[in-house]
Amino acid sequence: MSTLNVSNISDGTDTVATGYVVNGSAKAWVEAVTTSSHSISGSLNISSLVDGGTGAFDAVTFTSAMANDNYAVATSTGLETNYDGFIKRYIQTSSATGGRVRTHNGNLNDAGLNSFIVFGDLA
Repeated sequence: MSTLNVSNISDGTDTVATGYVVNGSAKAWVEAVTTSSHSISGSLNISSLVDGGTGAFDAVTFTSAMANDNYAVATSTGLETNYDGFIKRYIQTSSATGGRVRTHNGNLNDAGLNSFIVFGDLA
């Protein structure tokens, strides 16, 4: 494999240091449907989902691990009309993250569309 070393990237108009691209880019993301089954609609660096029952992602497993468990995860949930819920993260290791989808009153719920986006350092 070859390595290309550059300090800046330009589109002809704007120039940015490669450090911003490498450090500021998502290292993994997934869009998953849970209304009928835990299935992946689209992803980057995600090898699998583990269905833990209603509203539960027991593991969102990375294809390439993170350097450690010190990374940020942004989540979103809901596609249904008037859905008011959130994902509470409960697992964070270098190889996986996971969460529980809950309604505004705390009940577990299989929402139609759920997203996890991971920022941090790859191993």
